[in-house]
Amino acid sequence: MPTPSPAEGGQQPTATLPISFDRKFRPWRYSIGHSELKLRSIDSDEECDFIEVTFYGVVGMRLKTVYRPLGIALAEPAEAEEMLRFSEVRESQSSRVHCLALKSDSGDGLVVCLSYSIWSHPRESDEERPGAPHRESVLILRG
Repeated sequence: MPTPSPAEGGQQPTATLPISFDRKFRPWRYSIGHSELKLRSIDSDEECDFIEVTFYGVVGMRLKTVYRPLGIALAEPAEAEEMLRFSEVRESQSSRVHCLALKSDSGDGLVVCLSYSIWSHPRESDEERPGAPHRESVLILRG
């Protein structure tokens, strides 16, 4: 059996929750059909990489338009309970979801999802598809 390449998800995460990034992030894309939410770092300086946080199987969210810095942690019990009620997640299903708190100087947010990943991607030319993992991408965290 071939070993998966880093772009295929064969990398081991390099971090754990809570995690923080001293960069500016914005909600980048939400796909209703796949219930997938992406946040992306959008720093104006030309850093050599950008960070992309993807939440899969999103069942509820409360977002700000900008996060700087962005901290991601497991939600406190009261926050998680509030978001589970808001998202109408049944108690019998609550163990299957992650309740994640998004912390920032500009305000907080919450995401309830089935899984998530955080990748660092090199900046590329416009011809290449930004955000698509490839051999230089680094998996930071997966849950």
